[in-house]
Amino acid sequence: MKKIKLSGVILLALWFTLSGVAFGAEKLLDSFEKGLEGWEIPDWALEKDEYAAKKLVVSEDYAEEGKKALKLNVDFTGEKWMGAYLEIQEYFDWTSYGKLSADLYLPESAPLGLTAKIILTVGEDWAWTEMNRGTILEPGKWTTISADLNPGSTDWRRTTVTDAFRKDVRKFGIRIESNRRPVYAGPVYIDNIKLTETAPVETKEVATEEINKEGGE
Repeated sequence: MKKIKLSGVILLALWFTLSGVAFGAEKLLDSFEKGLEGWEIPDWALEKDEYAAKKLVVSEDYAEEGKKALKLNVDFTGEKWMGAYLEIQEYFDWTSYGKLSADLYLPESAPLGLTAKIILTVGEDWAWTEMNRGTILEPGKWTTISADLNPGSTDWRRTTVTDAFRKDVRKFGIRIESNRRPVYAGPVYIDNIKLTETAPVETKEVATEEINKEGGE
């Protein structure tokens, strides 16, 4: 006869995403129902030949959130790499947020091959910080581009994300790109810009239990 006694307290961390980060509530930054809300094409981008953004307005043509969206008119000539850039300048503290995202729409008649990425300007040195990779925009559908803001994120080129990084964001920009192809002149729509909180890790405490098993071998 033998007696087996199991006792202890087990602390389990419950993670809900493949990356190991749990996300919580969302905060809508911009839906453009009241206008441009601070977004613009910077003067330096309008002056450069390799930048393709021509005009930025609020439009009711398409919307993912509400009735309005940004309408960015672009002209990608196909002669070289070109980018269409827009931004908002403001002091942001995103310490409690783990993800930044925006929805972009290309008309169905647009060619496949344009990509988009998020760019942040961060800290007292106003460091220009790009994502490592762009997201392909699919014509005729809303495409979500997103960036991981959590410490240790690998989404950013030559940058280690820290709480200091998240606490002092000076500019938030979006760039649509064409690397010689495709050629496209027309609108790109931007809407539903939001932050997602990093949720606290949920834990579960399993109470001490005794399992008594009697038997013979």
